[in-house]
Amino acid sequence: LIEFLKDKYAGNHLLVGRDKLDHVKGVRQKLLGYECFLNDNPEFASKTVLIQIALTTAEHNELQVQVMDVVNRINSNFGTIEHQPVVFFHKDIPYSHYLALLSTADAMMITSLRDGMNLTSHEYVLCQREKHSPLILSEFVGTYGAFNGGALGVNPMDTRAIAQAIKDALLMSDEEKLDRWNLLHCQVLINCASSFVSSFVADIESAHAQANSKSPTA
Repeated sequence: LIEFLKDKYAGNHLLVGRDKLDHVKGVRQKLLGYECFLNDNPEFASKTVLIQIALTTAEHNELQVQVMDVVNRINSNFGTIEHQPVVFFHKDIPYSHYLALLSTADAMMITSLRDGMNLTSHEYVLCQREKHSPLILSEFVGTYGAFNGGALGVNPMDTRAIAQAIKDALLMSDEEKLDRWNLLHCQVLINCASSFVSSFVADIESAHAQANSKSPTA
């Protein structure tokens, strides 16, 4: 699958996103930022592809229409018979295909308006052991602070900042890519589920000991 994707998108910069299609995941903001990037950098229009996987949710609202309006506008303004700037999947894909996409990507984009740990970013870092491609990450994702400057942080409401982050990611030197990936990889290994549980249990034991030490003696 990885070799297939390399051949299919040879000569293109490949951006990847995978999010639930709801308001807090920032899919529309991501697409608007990508559109701004293409408007500001038309030389990239024929050689950049964003593959966006939008997972179906139980929430039915106008968001899907708004998102597809942006997708269609980008493909209409910048697409050709031979090239489609946005490949949009309104469904999940097999996990093996998803991992292949993460391994092949030239950048991953997570532009949530509000999010918790977001394990997608961790999966991406682990899949990038060979390429060391950059991670564009919303400053409002819970793991952003823990990544210690390894990710390209963006305010998802700032369309031009997303556009600039895309450009920075695609023009980044191999040396900076490796430095940033090493920071990300270190934090992914440290902040795993087992370390979280160990830290949580240790905090509970410490709080319990402090409470006992403050208890009045008989």
